Amino acid sequence: MNSASSQRKKLTLKVILLGESGVGKTSIINRFVNKKFSNCYKATIGVDFMKKQMTVDGVDVTLHIWDTAGFEKYQSLGSAYYRGADCCVLVYDLTSAPSFRAIESWRDEFLVVSNPSDPDDFPL
Repeated sequence: MNSASSQRKKLTLKVILLGESGVGKTSIINRFVNKKFSNCYKATIGVDFMKKQMTVDGVDVTLHIWDTAGFEKYQSLGSAYYRGADCCVLVYDLTSAPSFRAIESWRDEFLVVSNPSDPDDFPL
């Protein structure tokens, strides 16, 4: 079997969303993966996981998207979730200055675990 789809490159990426509780991480993921949006708030307990498959420039890409809880009591679990992440999306609420200020601490926590070669060049 030599079909074009079986010969395409495949790529799997781990993406995590970080931010304070209630900023919309779950809503962003639901909109992206399921093309649905809900105004109902339901807190994520620990971590949730969704998968999105797509083709980008002829490459079959599978995104494993991790939706982390923003509650402080779950932040200690973070390092286990961050390991092996290819992408980190920092999320804040436009109407909440405290959620924007908290982005720096989420960024710093991710950098400690992911250990990039030059954390000063990590975009924010």
